[in-house]
Amino acid sequence: MENIYQQLRDQGNKELSRQDVIMAVGLILDHCAHALAEGERIEIRDFGAFTLHIIAARAGRNPKTGKSVDVPEKRTVHFKPGTAMRVKVNQNNRSF
Repeated sequence: MENIYQQLRDQGNKELSRQDVIMAVGLILDHCAHALAEGERIEIRDFGAFTLHIIAARAGRNPKTGKSVDVPEKRTVHFKPGTAMRVKVNQNNRSF
């Protein structure tokens, strides 16, 4: 959050406080989480898209006992990076 705050200040937005930035970012993330929970797709241009994937219920196995167990359906978030994001990530292709 500090980086966002500093960048806004550097761009001339002197009237924004750290608390304003924290609240704004929090509201955006809350909105995204709510939209995903409702099954909506979220696309941020040049960044990527978030979608909801549903994993069907299935029969699983307890690794300790080998006994069969029912695994319920679950929902998970899938992220697909946009082209600009992939290019930016790959241009700094350094070993870590």
